[in-house]
Amino acid sequence: MLTNGEPDYSKFEHPKLPDGITLYVKKANPTNTANTIKPLILLEALKIPHHIHIIQSTSSETWFHDVNPYKMVPAISDIGLSSPSSETKIFDSSACLAYLAEKYDADGVFSGKGLEERAAVMAWLMSYTAGLGATGKTWLMLRNKPDAAGALPILVNWIRQEYAALEKRLGEPGQEFVALRERPTIADFAILPLANEKVAATAEIELKREFPRLWEWSERVGALEYVKRAGVRVVGFGHVEGI
Repeated sequence: MLTNGEPDYSKFEHPKLPDGITLYVKKANPTNTANTIKPLILLEALKIPHHIHIIQSTSSETWFHDVNPYKMVPAISDIGLSSPSSETKIFDSSACLAYLAEKYDADGVFSGKGLEERAAVMAWLMSYTAGLGATGKTWLMLRNKPDAAGALPILVNWIRQEYAALEKRLGEPGQEFVALRERPTIADFAILPLANEKVAATAEIELKREFPRLWEWSERVGALEYVKRAGVRVVGFGHVEGI
């Protein structure tokens, strides 16, 4: 231990991981949880065997920088994909979703069946990643920082614009989910953690009143059993003994 009570992270080493998928996470907090739950939903939906590894400090555990040079969770290691000792590394929550779907969703249930469906899924997933994903994450990181007060109205305006685009999409005939009409996909799993009543309220947005279709969609996706299972698990990371 160091004199300030913190562990000496320089002594932390890359863990010896078991074969298959390991999802790297941090102790649950609003920002980490909003991103980590995304691949966890797909892991639950497809019942993919996996392991969880909790990172104590993404900045100080330097071995993790080889997994994700941006030093963020979630990230994935897939051991033994190309050879018994190989380690495939995937970072960014949207990339994790795309990788897991490519490997495990052979029927395209969550990633799209055929080129037309896949195009729609990827278009909405990528537009979320560049738009609401980046804006919402910045909002969650800055909303309680006094020196960021000037930027917060701008971020809220951007969030409203993103919500408006989703509201319009969900207003199309028969459009129950974002990318595809009749079933949820990895695009929905990516969007949900930053487009729900609880997160909207932190930006003083009344989701049910201002964006009723988006609110209905968030309730619909949030009620899926595998989404609920992921939600229960993710808030316990680092808080429950043995997790």
